[in-house]
Amino acid sequence: MRGDQNVDVTVYGAKRPLHSGHYGNWAPNPAMTLARLLASMKDDTGRVTIAGWYEGVEPLGDAERRAIAEAPPYDDELRAELGLARTEGDGKSLLELINQPSLNINGFSSGDVGALARNVIPTTAAVVLDLRLVKGNDHQRQVQHLIDHIRKQGFYVTERDPTDEERKQHALIAKVTARKGGYNAERTRMDLPISMAVIKAVQTTSKEPIVKLPTAGGSLPLSIITDRLRTVTITVPIVNYDNNQHAENENLRLQNLWDGIETLAAVMLMKLN
Repeated sequence: MRGDQNVDVTVYGAKRPLHSGHYGNWAPNPAMTLARLLASMKDDTGRVTIAGWYEGVEPLGDAERRAIAEAPPYDDELRAELGLARTEGDGKSLLELINQPSLNINGFSSGDVGALARNVIPTTAAVVLDLRLVKGNDHQRQVQHLIDHIRKQGFYVTERDPTDEERKQHALIAKVTARKGGYNAERTRMDLPISMAVIKAVQTTSKEPIVKLPTAGGSLPLSIITDRLRTVTITVPIVNYDNNQHAENENLRLQNLWDGIETLAAVMLMKLN
């Protein structure tokens, strides 16, 4: 499972909202400032440009690479279903890319839109960044890479709202706060006896070849379990791929529930050689 760390970033404009007709082209707009900062963090292929972002990533083993190669190729089907003319990754498949650390924007806020929109220059712009990690990344070190990048773009970085004196001294100010609860990724080798036993048990419940993957896209704090108990962890997901995790109408297909009961029963009853 991938590790995860959320980070809040806020940049600042004037201390009060300004009329865009009176002050446009003169007062810096924090939404534009933040947009430029975010654009500096990725290239056109989606690769993160923050120095050190891919540092220490633990390479996949032979069994893991073979599992990805043997998995059904469904990228084209997904693109058609999701209405995507292009995807990131410079031609790499989804299964390859979830084995690399990512940088996602969970949400961006500044001023108002729709019926609430007004002709003003907002005072702040804020974003929540979602740092997805893979084996070998450290979530605290990844946050530091992010902060170092923001500083390289000319920002004065603080952990609180700036004082009037700081506003006078620094043209670019960013408040950066790493949320509590971040954790590292965890991956168990697929060629271990326990891994092969789980795969064999799950296969007994299906006439079709099961798909086994070295990394799932979701995040769980499994690294805490492996570090404290010095053991390995294996996940056996049962949900449908289109279950809309963390979004509207999150769901579980009933057949996946029934199949999942049989799958987990097979895992509970499996025999180890």
